[in-house]
Amino acid sequence: MTRNMITAITSIGLTVAAFGAAGNIVNIIVYIRLGFSESTHVSLTALACSDLIGVITAVCTEIFFLPIFGNIPIIPEAFVFTISSWPHVVFTRVSGFITAFISVERYLCVFLPLKIKSIFTPKRTFIVMVVIFSAVFPPMLVVYFRYPLGMVFIAGQNRSALTILPINDTIVETSFMVFQVYASVVLPIAAFLIVTSCTVLLTLSLRRSKKWRDANRRVADQNENTSGGVKSTENSKENKAIKMVVAIATVFIISAIPSCIHIFVDILVPEFEINGRYSNIFKVTGHAFFVLDLINCSANIIIYYRMSTKFRQAALELLSFKRSIHKG
Repeated sequence: MTRNMITAITSIGLTVAAFGAAGNIVNIIVYIRLGFSESTHVSLTALACSDLIGVITAVCTEIFFLPIFGNIPIIPEAFVFTISSWPHVVFTRVSGFITAFISVERYLCVFLPLKIKSIFTPKRTFIVMVVIFSAVFPPMLVVYFRYPLGMVFIAGQNRSALTILPINDTIVETSFMVFQVYASVVLPIAAFLIVTSCTVLLTLSLRRSKKWRDANRRVADQNENTSGGVKSTENSKENKAIKMVVAIATVFIISAIPSCIHIFVDILVPEFEINGRYSNIFKVTGHAFFVLDLINCSANIIIYYRMSTKFRQAALELLSFKRSIHKG
């Protein structure tokens, strides 16, 4: 029963992943073609790169649980833990902090509209992206010291299989525990709190803006002029950008909550692990939350397409559905 549920969830995950991989490749190409004169393009490209790797590592995790791989000399639970599961977790954290940065940037854009372009330049944004990747990714290497892979003989099956080798090293064990708390508790909670706070504030800002527009619509209609039209257009673009960021953040929040709970339970309840008393629940819920992560990594192209005219035009050009707007 558990195996069938995992297979069904895996099939859904692989379908989402195929869409997500294609979508993030399109995102990367589109923003490269649009150029990096805007800092937002830099951060959204970095987010697409992180999401793409997150999708690929998730696929590697899911695919080894399909029945067709049942006879290969690999123990899936052990193999995917170090090869894909932890890398997926790490790049999920990278995406979370990039989302947090984008949320903060948009929040400051609302309250510091005249200074935001001088604060968040494309160059500075690129540096921040490098710092985020550097701060999250390298500590993951300690996992490969804690869980080295090797071949072991399985007497019951009369064959050898690739699995995690036992290791007894206090320094490595301590380092891994520190990293586990860092990656599983500190990073997700910090990103979640930042994204949630900024999303709430941006949502309130949108509501205030809507009330202001409704209250002044009649006056604006009666006193149309060039400067007023430009201001209205600018406000409209700003609101669209805020809505897009709120949508990205909302998807992140919805997908992050179950995964964080799953990790907390794994840490606090020793029986809730791969080989523990509640291993079946661990496996099924783990795969289900992987699908949520995949949805988070894959949904952005839909958000960009629906909420960004510039992105939609560039994407249609890329996919040959519309002539280039740059042609005469």
